[in-house]
Amino acid sequence: MTATAAIQSMVTIAAPIAIGEVEVVRAQIDAALGNPADATLRAAVEDGAPFLHFASLHALAGGDGRRGHLVLEISADGGEDFVIDELARRAGRLFEPIFARATDWRPGEGIAGYWRAHRFRVGHGLFDTVGLAFGGTPRQGVATIQAEHALAEEAGRILATLPSETPPLRRIDAVRRALAASDTHRWALDPAPPPVFAIAEEPGTLAKVVRLAPGFVATFLWPLILVFLPLCAWFAWPDAWSYWPPGSAHWFDALKQILGFLAALLGLLILFLVVTLGALYLIFARQEARDWLSDRSADRGELAEMFRRENADGFAQNHMVSQTVIKPGPIRKLTIRLAFWAIARLTALNPKPGHLGDIGTIHFARWVTLPGTRDLLFFSNFGGSWESYLEDFITKAHAGLTAVWSNTVGFPRTRNLFSDGATDGERFKRYARASMVHTPFWYSAYPDLTTANIRANQLIRRGISAAMTEADAVEWLTHFGSAPRPPEKLETTQIQSLVFGGMGFKPDGRLMLIELGKDIAANQNWLARILPRVAFNDGRYATAPALLSFAASPSGLARLGLEAGALQSFPAAFLHGMHAEGRDRILGDVGANGREYWAWGAEGNDIALLVYGDLPDGDAPRPIDELGREIVELTKAAGGYIAHAIDLTPVADNLADRKEPFGFVDGVSQPAMRGTYRGLRNDDPIHLVEPGEFVLGYPDNHRNIPPGPAMAAEHDPGLRLPISGRAQGFAETVAENPRLVGYNGSFLVIRQLEQDAAGFRDFCRREGARLDGAFPDLPLLTDADSMADYVGAKMIGRWQDGSSLVRNPYLAASRLKRITGRDPMAAASRPESRPADMAAPTIEAAIAHPEEADAPTVTPDNDFLFGTEDPQGVRCPYGSHVRRVNPRESLSPGSNDQIAISNRHRVIRVGRGYLGEDGKTTAGLMFMCLNGDIERQFEFIQQTWMGSAKFHGLTAEVDPIAGNAVAGRRGFTIPSRRGPVGLDPLPRFVTMRGGGYFFLPGRQILSFLAGS
Repeated sequence: MTATAAIQSMVTIAAPIAIGEVEVVRAQIDAALGNPADATLRAAVEDGAPFLHFASLHALAGGDGRRGHLVLEISADGGEDFVIDELARRAGRLFEPIFARATDWRPGEGIAGYWRAHRFRVGHGLFDTVGLAFGGTPRQGVATIQAEHALAEEAGRILATLPSETPPLRRIDAVRRALAASDTHRWALDPAPPPVFAIAEEPGTLAKVVRLAPGFVATFLWPLILVFLPLCAWFAWPDAWSYWPPGSAHWFDALKQILGFLAALLGLLILFLVVTLGALYLIFARQEARDWLSDRSADRGELAEMFRRENADGFAQNHMVSQTVIKPGPIRKLTIRLAFWAIARLTALNPKPGHLGDIGTIHFARWVTLPGTRDLLFFSNFGGSWESYLEDFITKAHAGLTAVWSNTVGFPRTRNLFSDGATDGERFKRYARASMVHTPFWYSAYPDLTTANIRANQLIRRGISAAMTEADAVEWLTHFGSAPRPPEKLETTQIQSLVFGGMGFKPDGRLMLIELGKDIAANQNWLARILPRVAFNDGRYATAPALLSFAASPSGLARLGLEAGALQSFPAAFLHGMHAEGRDRILGDVGANGREYWAWGAEGNDIALLVYGDLPDGDAPRPIDELGREIVELTKAAGGYIAHAIDLTPVADNLADRKEPFGFVDGVSQPAMRGTYRGLRNDDPIHLVEPGEFVLGYPDNHRNIPPGPAMAAEHDPGLRLPISGRAQGFAETVAENPRLVGYNGSFLVIRQLEQDAAGFRDFCRREGARLDGAFPDLPLLTDADSMADYVGAKMIGRWQDGSSLVRNPYLAASRLKRITGRDPMAAASRPESRPADMAAPTIEAAIAHPEEADAPTVTPDNDFLFGTEDPQGVRCPYGSHVRRVNPRESLSPGSNDQIAISNRHRVIRVGRGYLGEDGKTTAGLMFMCLNGDIERQFEFIQQTWMGSAKFHGLTAEVDPIAGNAVAGRRGFTIPSRRGPVGLDPLPRFVTMRGGGYFFLPGRQILSFLAGS
């Protein structure tokens, strides 16, 4: 196979023909060469080593109507002279009769010599023949493209013969063995050449300006500087040389004069450039506003000829040629060069080689101006239909398209060269069609391939020689009918099911805290035995009656054999643990919450197993009991023991029935992780959070992939773990790269919070009675129960049915629904779009029917904004629990930036209630949450929002439900229109009984630790 082409040439040749000969020559081209190219031409061109990618030949009438042009475009491998000589040698006899009709043809000259004499190059400098050439498959030779296509087809055929259950790495090994036995494809096992890389990351706007400015000055401004620099110097320092050379007596004065001169010179030069460029812009803008716009339709006969040739059978490509006329005048000569210069320079800063912006469908394209004319020709060899091609440009690259074509006569109205124009899609397509002529001859070396096919085949070839890990093999297989996984696309099969929700489809649950023995081999065997029961992916489709979620502390990872260096690469908060010195002040675990009173976790635990299962029918055994006994036996056999086992409260089917011990619907507000089922169905962007905020190895909300725990390569010689720092495309040598230990994992925080439900209700009743009459503006508060509900709702921030105080400040939504017969939560989400008559009649009806009754079910609302809808905290107090744990944009009302900041601190809550000693009553909440950074997420919420007495400008309040004041008693303030209303000091409602920090590993590191 021929090596990848180091040089690609785009040769353009133009010859003069008589204006009256244009149609005759065009017919001659069609008959002799054809579009698509006929068999004779193909045989001639392909006789020998392949070198020609694309070629087309056109007979065109000049825009001035006085002369004709014969234009040949060639895209091929090798230098220009080689390409001309080779095409002339193989197929010159077919082209010569056509070029012999040129007005300057001399018999006996030879086609190769004639082509050399009539080729021309394009550029965008001030004295260049203006134009631009673009290649979409850089350094990909014809032979390489064709060979890699045949290789990909052969690899696909081999894969089709393998059993579907064959693991990815074994599949690619099977392909390698088959190719090694093939004389035709054995070459694919050799190391592939490095891919073409542009830049790693696209620079920002400022960085682009810094990079482009010197080239802009060197290309366009040097004549102005050269001509007017002496003039500026004369004005700046008329006696410039009177102090030179400086003598010893006045060298300091001379230096001041020189510096002053340079400053004045620079100022004058800048002033001159600003004035000159400003004047040019004003002239240009005036001309632009008066430009003539064409409404000409394409000639129907010409259209018919184009349609006859487009979308040929078996072709995945098309060709187009457009002929327009550049507007007259020196300013347009400058602006079209500026447009081409900008496109060329910005394309060089595109991190995706072979792409114009986001457009990657072009094989080869060029803009050329015929020498000595204002005729601008655009040739393009592209994948797909003409309509899709133009729509891509209109949508993705309209600024560049407008910048070029706005310099031609009749183009749709533009503004400031780059704006509007092509965005007027239908008018632009009409203009483009009217400028096109049919192509009488067109050759393509690989007509059935798009650029996407070529890039995929290139990656298939690279993967065959370079894919070394299971992750590599998975990515390699995506190129057969799919695409590489984007960085933000979750590898759901490698992520534990708990990450995708609280496992509510398995209503029964138990937390098992395990201490492992000292025998690492026995512990690894224990892990291998339970690993098949760990739930991955969307567990809703799991058929097993009981499943596990597995999490380990640092000591647990060490006892499972994780190498010490890898363990030390975990974040400090995780390594220190919840029970470490200093963590108590961060988390408020002092006093009655101190670890000396914990039932578990004060010294840390190795493993946290969460057992989830179906509820049994009748007296049938609980599936979690059966799985729990199995775990006990396996743990005992491995030398470990169960330190604690805590049953969790069964989860109700409906959200409205999932209430925590204080009686409030729980789990209403959750972030929606992009790429998950919840993220896809969530219609409110204020809750949408990038996966990297919760799962290690993915982009976070800043589009960065944070560093994660890693292991030195020497500890994974079998390449079983994902590789750190490997670019897509199998381009790096990965054997020495560190291994990703944390990839697809998350950090699990567990806190057992005992809740004094009776004390909470008594306090609300007591304070409600004490404050009777304190809210005369709220006539709904007519009895003790409604006052107690009101006090509790103010502390929590929601009513017991889950409806928000922001949207329902006077009464719970379920009670309003019962009284009025309509669901207030069914109204449009934003208050300004609700019916104007909703508030007053509802309140009046509630006053008329104050009786308590079973409230109908409503859907809890969560799409409100604290700052926009309740900026003063009159509805939902600043200090309420829900406003503290997720303030949204409350700290800066209406700010999307503040929402983004708040979302950086979100956690995914997966907790449940836990049962007391009687095994029937919920004693409190087993709070559990997932986060990618314990300090920035869980600990930040606990310390900065919940535990801070200064949150949101407050003076002496912490979270009224779960806060823990270090000194003195604490109270709570209910704002009202008449002033603040203070509650008596709050007793302790929630007490910490145990907890810990754990790591929820991905499948690959679990399999690695289990030795499988």
